[in-house]
Amino acid sequence: HDFRVNHCLLAKPGVKREDIKYAISHPQALAQCDNFLRGLGIKPVPTYDTAGSAKMISERNLPDGCTPENTAAIASNLAAQLYGLHALNQKIQDDDTNFTRFLLLARKGVVQYLNKNTPSKTSIVFTLPNVKGALYKALACFALRDIDFSKIESRPTSASLLNFLKFRSQQKGRKARNKADLPRFRYCFYLDFLESELDQNAQNALSQLREQADFVRILGSYPQKSRLVGPVAEAVEELKYLEVDPKEISLSSLPSDSEEEKQLNIGILGFGHFGKFLAKKMTQNNK
Repeated sequence: HDFRVNHCLLAKPGVKREDIKYAISHPQALAQCDNFLRGLGIKPVPTYDTAGSAKMISERNLPDGCTPENTAAIASNLAAQLYGLHALNQKIQDDDTNFTRFLLLARKGVVQYLNKNTPSKTSIVFTLPNVKGALYKALACFALRDIDFSKIESRPTSASLLNFLKFRSQQKGRKARNKADLPRFRYCFYLDFLESELDQNAQNALSQLREQADFVRILGSYPQKSRLVGPVAEAVEELKYLEVDPKEISLSSLPSDSEEEKQLNIGILGFGHFGKFLAKKMTQNNK
């Protein structure tokens, strides 16, 4: 899901913009609003989180020199509603095309909900042999079939995958390879192409890629442009008609608690202050 980032300058009710001397927020948000802050002569002060900065002003828990009367937070309009602040300015980011990409992970994909009328995208990851022209030949699997790309990037291969590739190479009788053929590190290529993995054209391209690559994994197919399908779309539609008091929201229970009890494994990504808060609350109320 590509989410447009709209930063707001938030302050306590009654505080004017000309009173603001400091702006607190996550370093990335401060960097994205650098020109705006420079134009007003506001000094950026990095903190751990965007919404957390709004909370700091609300609770008067601020860095040295900062007070609720001279400090604003850079966060979303939703954070202003949650912590009783008001927006002095909205959409203060320097780049209007600022998007954050979110990935919704599940054990079962949504490819079964895609059809020919739903523009689709597929994400894959693969590694290639350490030979000349390997990447060119891999991309040709798609280019020869007129399959367009929306993203390609390379990342260093993890140690576990690198060990697996070395092991598989030895199992195939390639022990005679020299050190140049088995480098200390290799790259994974992450590729997004604009077709569903179930399309015959895409299946042919993937089949040819597997003949050339040492490792290929399909991460999933999903609709383009953040369209929602399947159970996720149904759940979002239900939320439109659900009126919930924010005070009633609790981490101590889940909608599935009324179902047959079974173990639920939960992982938290980005273990900063908010991640620690979530972990603490969940361990207090759940076994």
